[in-house]
Amino acid sequence: MTVEEKAEAVVYTPTWRPRPRKGRGFSFGEIRGAGLTPHDARRLGIPVDRRRRTSRPQNVQRLKEDYGAVVPLTEIKGVGATAEKRLMAVDIMDAYDLARADLTDLSKRVRYSEKTLQGWQREAKKLLKGR
Repeated sequence: MTVEEKAEAVVYTPTWRPRPRKGRGFSFGEIRGAGLTPHDARRLGIPVDRRRRTSRPQNVQRLKEDYGAVVPLTEIKGVGATAEKRLMAVDIMDAYDLARADLTDLSKRVRYSEKTLQGWQREAKKLLKGR
């Protein structure tokens, strides 16, 4: 999904004959239902409507298809708080980013050996495959 194609929430007009329309954003219930946190939503650029209280199943499904559950870096075996900070400083925010990163460039930027990064990348791919 590109930056131009942001996910859009579907809401229903509050009339006696409700019809779907484009919403301002997703509710917190929909975001949590998709396995994301509000922090993840903000980081990923998902629009959030703080006023909405309803949770529509089709919106939850849309978020799951487009973004999936975010796997934090600290769930990767061998990555601690310090390594997480270093990786986040170079825009590796979660296991998905690490699994698709170019390791030769990354090893120069974070000053970890390529062998260490290969192990972390392998673990990240295992975690993503399991979800």
